Amino acid sequence: MSSNDDRPGSPRQQPLQADKQDRRSFLRSSVSAGVSVAAGSLVSGPVLASADNPVPINWDRSVDIVVVGGGAAGGSAAIKAHELGSEVLVLEKAPIFGGTAAKSVGGIWAPNNKYMQAAGLTDNRDDALKFMVRLSHPQDFNPDAEFYGAPEAVYLQLGTFYDTVNVALDELESFGALQTMPLNIGGMMMPDYFSHLAENKAPNGRAIVPQKPNGSLGNGAELMRQLKAAVDKRRIPVLTRHRADDLVLDDSGRVIGIVAIKRDGTRIKIEARKGVIFGSGGFTHNKQLQLDFLKGPIFGGCAVPTCEGDFIPIATRAGAQLGNMSNAWWAQLPLELALENPSVPTGIWCSPGDSMVQVNRFGKRFFDEKFVYNERTQVQFQWDPVSGSYPNLLSFLIYDQRTADEFANYAPLPPKGSDAAHVIKADTLEALEQQLVEKLRTIESRTAKFTLDDDFLASLKATVKRFNGFAESGVDEDFNRGGQPIDQFFHFFGPNQPTHNYPNMTLHPIATSGPYYAVILAAGTLDTKGGPKINEHAQVIDTRGQPIPGLYGAGNCIASMSGPAYWAGGATLGPALTFGNIAATHALTAATVS
Repeated sequence: MSSNDDRPGSPRQQPLQADKQDRRSFLRSSVSAGVSVAAGSLVSGPVLASADNPVPINWDRSVDIVVVGGGAAGGSAAIKAHELGSEVLVLEKAPIFGGTAAKSVGGIWAPNNKYMQAAGLTDNRDDALKFMVRLSHPQDFNPDAEFYGAPEAVYLQLGTFYDTVNVALDELESFGALQTMPLNIGGMMMPDYFSHLAENKAPNGRAIVPQKPNGSLGNGAELMRQLKAAVDKRRIPVLTRHRADDLVLDDSGRVIGIVAIKRDGTRIKIEARKGVIFGSGGFTHNKQLQLDFLKGPIFGGCAVPTCEGDFIPIATRAGAQLGNMSNAWWAQLPLELALENPSVPTGIWCSPGDSMVQVNRFGKRFFDEKFVYNERTQVQFQWDPVSGSYPNLLSFLIYDQRTADEFANYAPLPPKGSDAAHVIKADTLEALEQQLVEKLRTIESRTAKFTLDDDFLASLKATVKRFNGFAESGVDEDFNRGGQPIDQFFHFFGPNQPTHNYPNMTLHPIATSGPYYAVILAAGTLDTKGGPKINEHAQVIDTRGQPIPGLYGAGNCIASMSGPAYWAGGATLGPALTFGNIAATHALTAATVS
């Protein structure tokens, strides 16, 4: 790596001073032109402080590090910064600490973690990076090329993640901030989502989870409970209902503070002597950003309602470069729940059931129902150039009484014996189709008048017949359902683990008589994963590829190094916790050096 770092023309060879001078000149002209006197306006830009063009700043508060966002990334950053001896303040837009992480399953993807090592599993660095590049840059992947074909900046981030994730987790444990355990279900360590690929040399064991005080498996709520307890123990102030609105820069372009808006609309200015770290979540609930950037239409997401992409305009006004804006951590959602409240309780991790199928408006299956939510969802973005429409915009989970009973309470199925407004029930497939037609008619104004095809019923019956043949043989000839390790894991991950006597546990014939059930599903997100780009130090970089001094990001508010990929369970929280730690470390180290 060192030989590449010194290559002529490498970003590290570019003169930083010239770039700082350019930024300084721009900022000074902006001040003198009077365009930066009001924080929070899209046309105003950051508040500036300059010796040559003084802008008086009466700080309402002064600390070393301001952390924006009280989720996994922000919690990790705040705790690490405090342990390094700095005075920390957390700004949280929501009424409570926790963020989207608190709603999650709580998985943390950590290659080469201590539990793998204890089990004798090998997960060497080169193999892990090759696997990550294979999925994150599939269009560029070349196992024989430098960085395996990935851009150097991305490769550096991936390498830093591999090198640091377990350091960060071990530190959190040593701080008394997080206790973990391996994610093991029925004696099986969780496989990566693409454990079946040849490039994955360590297919099981990278996913770990929080451990509850009683030693049992915890979830995202437990993760954030532990982080919040550590924050409280250290008496780190958390200002809830405070929305970050803009940055304060000095004339060199260094971030020296932040402007926040309180619940009553009052603006306050907080000095950040050593840096500002954003961990404020993605833009799932910002309809304009959805429309402008996401590669397909969504109806909501699991992210908390405060995930509105606040960091994007704030950082771009400071010159930040954006990246990965078309991608998200995708998940299917029950449509009617999303229409009622776009911040849904949970996504559809795995289509529950064995005697079930998912079909499109033509009554046909169009993917492996047991495969990863991130990948299933993107199939709903398929565009038909002839009809000029999304034929899979909505999909339909069709199942029988066996699945309703045996997989009860595995989202989106309700508990056994209970009804739910988003579940349609009928005695026959004919009646089920008619109810779907009526339901779609009542919501057509919000679904681009999406309808079933005229041949939906006939195709559905043919689909069920063909599927039942696959269940008898044990082989899904269309989509290989149950053929991937993650299919099997997800199938048994729910509240129940039903079995049967057919050869493939994920396939069971759908009953020849009713009742039958349907749930309308739509595309959504866990959260988005695009935003300002960062480097391997979690520094936000500008449009010239240079760090914006004093500004850091981690979690879903930044451009994820994963690109379009979802490597495995915990691929959101693993990097979030890691780069929160890295941001705090670098901010304090850089401040000391300067």
